[in-house]
Amino acid sequence: MSTPSTSSTPSPETARPAAGVPGTGGQPEQPSPAAPPSRYSLGTFPNMIRSMVVIALFVLALVAIVPRITQVQRPAVDASGKAAQVAAQTSWSVLMPQGLGKGWVPTVATYAPGTDQVPTFTTVWTTPTGADIALKQAAGATQGWVSRSVNDGQATGTVTVSGRGFEKYAASSVNQIAYVAKGTGAKGVTVVASGTAPEDELKAFVAALAPVKPAAGVKPAPSTTP
Repeated sequence: MSTPSTSSTPSPETARPAAGVPGTGGQPEQPSPAAPPSRYSLGTFPNMIRSMVVIALFVLALVAIVPRITQVQRPAVDASGKAAQVAAQTSWSVLMPQGLGKGWVPTVATYAPGTDQVPTFTTVWTTPTGADIALKQAAGATQGWVSRSVNDGQATGTVTVSGRGFEKYAASSVNQIAYVAKGTGAKGVTVVASGTAPEDELKAFVAALAPVKPAAGVKPAPSTTP
């Protein structure tokens, strides 16, 4: 007699749904842990500040080692040679500073019409302190020429330097002092020394003024002085 077949009972292992497999009714699969963020993406603002500090230090180092020019150095000119030529051409008693010493550099020497078309011999000197002093000389100078030469400064009295008398003018708007020795008559040479240099340098400059010897072989130009 045959034994009736019985349905096989699934074992617990086969009956339990697979864990973590979608659609099986098991527990959902756990996501993989995310990758840690880059350390460069953290603290972006502090990193930027540190970079700027490094760049600033680099720039400061460059500034420290690169030489800086505080003023433009103008080349020296042969003011004495030009003065000798002008003295020969005009028959003026042209004055030039003698024996000023180190630090005095002539940078301009010209002879050309000035204010009111008055022929003017002009030299400009750089002083030891780095300031400038202009020396202007002209025969038959007009009042307009004098006023322009002293930068429309106001007369403040007189000074005597090395036995020579000068009228003193001060142009406060440009911080300029000028010493003026006016010539006598139509052919008298008026001398103006002016600049923003300290007054002791201006006095040293005018104290050194002395007549120059006219250049040889240069014929006087026809006089244009009325």
